[in-house]
Amino acid sequence: MSKLLSRFQGSLVGAVLGDCIGAVYELGGEITLSEILNTIYSIEASGGTDNKGKQEEILYSYTDDTAMARSVAGSLIKHKGFQLKDMVKRFTSEYKSEPDRGYGGNVTTVFQLLDNPELEDLYEPARKQFDGQGSFGNGGSMRIVPAALFSYNKDHSYVQTLTRQITEITHSHEQAIQGAILQCLAVHLALHADNTTPLDTDLFVDNLKTYMNKLEEEELKKPKVLTPTKKRTTRSSEKRDKPYCYKLDKIKEYLNQEKEVTVQELIDVLGNDISALGSVPAAVFSFLRSSKPMTGELKDRNSFEKTIIYAISLNGDTDTIATMAGAIAGAYYGIEAVPKSWQTCCEGVTDAIQYANQLEEFVSKSK
Repeated sequence: MSKLLSRFQGSLVGAVLGDCIGAVYELGGEITLSEILNTIYSIEASGGTDNKGKQEEILYSYTDDTAMARSVAGSLIKHKGFQLKDMVKRFTSEYKSEPDRGYGGNVTTVFQLLDNPELEDLYEPARKQFDGQGSFGNGGSMRIVPAALFSYNKDHSYVQTLTRQITEITHSHEQAIQGAILQCLAVHLALHADNTTPLDTDLFVDNLKTYMNKLEEEELKKPKVLTPTKKRTTRSSEKRDKPYCYKLDKIKEYLNQEKEVTVQELIDVLGNDISALGSVPAAVFSFLRSSKPMTGELKDRNSFEKTIIYAISLNGDTDTIATMAGAIAGAYYGIEAVPKSWQTCCEGVTDAIQYANQLEEFVSKSK
């Protein structure tokens, strides 16, 4: 297997595993590392087979995170690029066929409106959300990994444009779009990083900040229209002018400080909720922190495994934070770092590998 194919498979499979395993604890209150490890031990003990060596049924199912990522991958592969009508059709068809995958109430409203064959502006339903300000959630970020793989041979401007096109179908708030861009760029950077030497976490953060600083500077230059519902534009505790850059600075600070940052401080500063601003930075940090040595119960785990487990340990929106962190980690470490037992116990892994194979074939022919 080529190194590139390994990293493509690792990224899509990592995203699926983070989603499936993280969903066990989604929004379930405070959980301990020991509780998470007990789940991991049960996965590893079964190995995906019964005691007679026969394949067991899938133990862990994927959520809307993976369902929508599959639609993104399928559309990009079929059309060799972004095709709005097809991607919208895939989103709505996927939702209608399996509506119990954990979709949020607001996005289902968007899907219902998008399912109208007479609708001309397919971005309109998302723009009308939240009194015309759009959703600031992480729904765009959780599904964007196929775009990073598809854009492997492209520059960062292309990555950002493609991400915006895909995200705005359901999330038009600028923080949601920028969060999806941050996630996509993180996967893109991980794919291109040299994984034969220790990861330079400072450089990784600095590169992300360069791109995000430009985006946030551009947003600051836009004229602001005051409305009676203007207060809804700051639907997070973060009120700084460049919140993503601020959080990237905090990530770098936490990675370099001598004392280990507490989970509570990470939650307070980086977040662990369903907003893009409150989850994507946590996913990036989970990947970067797990590239470094750890003590205690995670000491002997490889860095991919640590990434998934650490991301889930932040509590909150565990499936989405873990799916984003797993996508970055898989892109960097490759499929060889992903335990076989984890793969056999989670739904959607076989399809993820097939999508990765098709995306790798496409980009290899597009050089």
